[in-house]
Amino acid sequence: MSGMMTDPFAALATRPDGALALLIRAEGGFPRRPGAVMALWPDGARVGRLGAGCIDADIAAHLEHSGPVTRLIYGAGGPVDLPLPCGGTVEIALIRHPDADWLKAIAQARRDRTRRGWRVDLATGHAHGDDRRRAGLSDDGFVLDLPPPCALHVHGEGDEATALAAMARGLDLPCHLGPETPPPDAQTAVVTLFHDHDRELPALRSALLSPAFYVGALGSRRAQLARLAALREAGLTEAQIVRLHGPIGVVAPVREPKLLAASVLTEILAAYQTEFG
Repeated sequence: MSGMMTDPFAALATRPDGALALLIRAEGGFPRRPGAVMALWPDGARVGRLGAGCIDADIAAHLEHSGPVTRLIYGAGGPVDLPLPCGGTVEIALIRHPDADWLKAIAQARRDRTRRGWRVDLATGHAHGDDRRRAGLSDDGFVLDLPPPCALHVHGEGDEATALAAMARGLDLPCHLGPETPPPDAQTAVVTLFHDHDRELPALRSALLSPAFYVGALGSRRAQLARLAALREAGLTEAQIVRLHGPIGVVAPVREPKLLAASVLTEILAAYQTEFG
């Protein structure tokens, strides 16, 4: 597909003649979770992926079939002779021409950074909004839970901050770099990357008083202890201070900016996955 669009829902809103492949069941070692989606069109264009290439082409081959929804099973126990390298089983609902109003509602929820849930009827493909049940298969369809994507607020001026912002934007994550950032919501991670730790306290104090799911700061264990003491002096409670991550990253110690950025981003995305599934 032309352009840089990577969101399957947004891509289908632009080209409504396509279909949505929705992963509704995954067992074994399949690398994607239920709720993952791919958009595809009869001309061969695709946005998103459901497998590492092992099933996506076969899903596309079913576009020409009739009916609003086709359910496909791959792997052990499935009718398609296409064993998966992971040894698992996956089930896909191929929804042809998904409802335009549903796609608009998803786009609006993402602009508003609002978490929304829909029950998708697996016979008709129709989506019914404001379903607050746990995501997954149910007796009356599939519950699709769509939290806002992980966003980053990065405070800092050095190579580490630049590298982290570049990596986040490379993954199409909303990212603000610099002192002027909007108020963080519950799906936002706030990171300070100052070597002069006195400069980080206003941003950290604001973040710890916000609903941000992750707040972290660059520095050694000694710097972290001094930081915690300064935050206590600034009036924060222990319940607020305990939310602060530090030292940050999954690899420590790190002195190379790009490695540090990758390490911190990995920690943030893992925390987001744990919090929002």
